[in-house]
Amino acid sequence: MSKKTYYQYQKELNLPIYIALDPQNFDSGLGDFLLSMNFNKLSEKEEPAALAIMKKNNASRCLNFFEATPGVSRQMQASIESDRYGLESVIPKPGYNVYRYKEIGLMVYSFGVKVWEYGCYNDFGSAKEPAKKLAARIVINRFLSWSLVQHGILGLWGVTVDDGMVLQRSVESKGEVVFVDVVGNKVLSLDGVKKLGPKFKVLRLDPTLRGRNIKMTNEELLSFLSAHCSYMDYSGLSVPVRQMIQTLARMTEGLVHPEESFRPKTDLSL
Repeated sequence: MSKKTYYQYQKELNLPIYIALDPQNFDSGLGDFLLSMNFNKLSEKEEPAALAIMKKNNASRCLNFFEATPGVSRQMQASIESDRYGLESVIPKPGYNVYRYKEIGLMVYSFGVKVWEYGCYNDFGSAKEPAKKLAARIVINRFLSWSLVQHGILGLWGVTVDDGMVLQRSVESKGEVVFVDVVGNKVLSLDGVKKLGPKFKVLRLDPTLRGRNIKMTNEELLSFLSAHCSYMDYSGLSVPVRQMIQTLARMTEGLVHPEESFRPKTDLSL
């Protein structure tokens, strides 16, 4: 008899964000992929406590994976009007939203519901094609970006560096998101959790700049953060997301940095 397996995001932080799936319905590589995205597999002993938290905590979220039915598959493959704007779309429905990554998956979610549904093919997260690997990262980071807002955590497309982060388009960051806890002064990324220090910087790479950094104005930084936010909604950024962006813009320094001298995980100074 099949049994669901549960994964918790950043378990050491006690964040009530989970993924549930029946491993019999998916390739074995999905588990390794979720681990790479900082989801920890829960043991059978840990599952009852997690289920109790999901039941009691209104800010908890669980993404329930299921193998796409023929009907869901048709929706994933169909050509729709929003395709001209990109592979992702959010379609509002009465009481819920439908997020689609074309040919990859379909997510039904509502901010008033704890358990969300995600239909996809059984090679999700384990496919070797670069485009599918990128898509899988983006899908999971969309789920996290929506789920973490209630915990005061903001998602931004980019990568971490010493004492800061470089914000990029989702394709440039290879689907990686830096999550910033603006209240707890923490940065969550694929590299783990670290403190948001007093000299934290937000970098924008410029291919034309040589040999120096240029400081952004507060307005420029605010606009830059908004443009690289991983929160996606049909109506635009929500009020809590905009408030977190404003807080982060006040807390940090924005720098335009020469693209030619950018080295991941190195000192930001020239």
